[in-house]
Amino acid sequence: MQLFICISDYWEKRTYYQLQPEENNNKSSNVEINVLTKNDIRKQITTTALAEQRCRTLRRCRIDIDGIAFYYLLKELLHFKEYRRILCCHPALKDTQLLWLQIVPPAKEIIDYRWNRMLARKLWEKIETDYLMSWLSTLGGGYSALGEQFSECAQVAGKISRKQLRIGIQLGDPFLQSRCLLYYSISLIQIGRLRTAKYIIRSQYAFARANEEMDSRLVKMCKGIWLRLQYEYGLRMKKKGRAIA
Repeated sequence: MQLFICISDYWEKRTYYQLQPEENNNKSSNVEINVLTKNDIRKQITTTALAEQRCRTLRRCRIDIDGIAFYYLLKELLHFKEYRRILCCHPALKDTQLLWLQIVPPAKEIIDYRWNRMLARKLWEKIETDYLMSWLSTLGGGYSALGEQFSECAQVAGKISRKQLRIGIQLGDPFLQSRCLLYYSISLIQIGRLRTAKYIIRSQYAFARANEEMDSRLVKMCKGIWLRLQYEYGLRMKKKGRAIA
């Protein structure tokens, strides 16, 4: 006896299988499963109905099954011949040509607690990191403002920027790392290390231009800090001119 199986999912997408005893095995203890297309199943069912039932109504059996149970059922059908033989010869499916399996939502969803714990930990780390970065940015901005007059405050602002850079490296966010380096370059300008700041700004400007579509703010930050660097170079040149005169 051959049995056709139609599997219909939530979106009414249907997949057809055929359970059929092996032709070369007289004992018919082994039942093969074949995947059929929609046209193949129509042709074979129509041929079977004409030959055996004289065009009578095709007998079907519909069973609602949730996705979890269906997963294990399909796995057994694909890998175990004995299970296919039992299903094909089951008394409840006597004279049934088409077994219709309609997948329905399960009564109780399965929760992956291990993945849930991993996701909750990552989410909590992200929340805490954003909270810490906001505090460091506020604190660093305050010290950076005071660094215009006090070099000690500029050095503290640089330390805060380095702390932020370590967090950015730990998170693996290149855009956050670039912003932290630009913040650090501001503190370098305030304490007079203009050449080091110049190299940092140039490297981050090249990175910003390469990723301008993803974060256009970096280009504007680089241009603004570069203007500040030019202004400091101008003041230094004036001081040197006065000293020579």
